[in-house]
Amino acid sequence: MKRAFYLGVSALIALVIAGCAPTGPYKSGEYSLKGCTSNGSELKGERVDKIVVKKSAHKMYLYSNGKMVKSCRVSLGKNALKGPKIKEGDFRTPTGTYKIINKRCHPVKYKALYLNYPNAQDRARARSMGVSPGGLITIHGQPYWNKDGRGDSYTLSHDWTNGCIAVTNSDLDYIWAHVANGTTIVLED
Repeated sequence: MKRAFYLGVSALIALVIAGCAPTGPYKSGEYSLKGCTSNGSELKGERVDKIVVKKSAHKMYLYSNGKMVKSCRVSLGKNALKGPKIKEGDFRTPTGTYKIINKRCHPVKYKALYLNYPNAQDRARARSMGVSPGGLITIHGQPYWNKDGRGDSYTLSHDWTNGCIAVTNSDLDYIWAHVANGTTIVLED
């Protein structure tokens, strides 16, 4: 139990330092982690086997067996349209092919699916430039002030994350129930 607590605290601190930390003047509470499972028992129905994010269109497409089953609007890193993520702190969303490696309930951003960014190519590029590639890129939900979704039109009309992909909480509920660890995600400019 203590180990799980410390891992959770470490993940939250890491998100604040390098990933998608809360931004703006809003911090009116935290999501409850009670009853939120990410051990595989949350998966329901048809599995999504590929996710494609088209950054310039601000759209995410979910596929099962080659057929698109859902699309949703996304918000990206504040500088996402200035090219691929190069280094920590550039507020860009990566471009490339990744995998979902972990799913966690998240007290600040509802739920989060972690990508295996940086991959070997990202690390090599950053090393050649003498910079840190950053990390902790996720697909996550909305800040707590928008937990009821009434601010979705605002949050989806701005790129506001530190490099992550943000979706509405209702879209994230669908993703959470249909995407397993190991799922491929392709991020395109």
